[in-house]
Amino acid sequence: MSLRAIVNGVSPNRFMDSIRGAAHRLSQTVRPEKVKIDENRNVEDHRRRLLAVKYEMRRNLYKALCRDPSLPSDMRDVYRTKLSTLPRNSSFTRIRNRCIYSGRARGVYRKFRMSRIVFRELAGFGELMGVTKSSW
Repeated sequence: MSLRAIVNGVSPNRFMDSIRGAAHRLSQTVRPEKVKIDENRNVEDHRRRLLAVKYEMRRNLYKALCRDPSLPSDMRDVYRTKLSTLPRNSSFTRIRNRCIYSGRARGVYRKFRMSRIVFRELAGFGELMGVTKSSW
């Protein structure tokens, strides 16, 4: 037997509403010790996303000016210094896709925004709208 997601034409809003309701029921009734939410990880990742969006244009400009061979090297050094003074968390490489329930960073399905473990739990209980367990 295998667990495979089959999304049957469900609108994204309706799907996300079913996930929210399922997570609430899961955290209260079904094994709360297994699905523990680490809010700090998700909050920090959200903060990083906001910083990355805020400094995106400035970072791209400084990078382009650092790489431009037509500029004098001292001017490129100035822009390289400006690039290094930007906050480290404003870089897109520091952003991780995290599970919105457990905060887990690995094994996260982008479409569902949840880890494989939480996905399997919710799908097994039939809490995800449009997802069915298939076997052959």
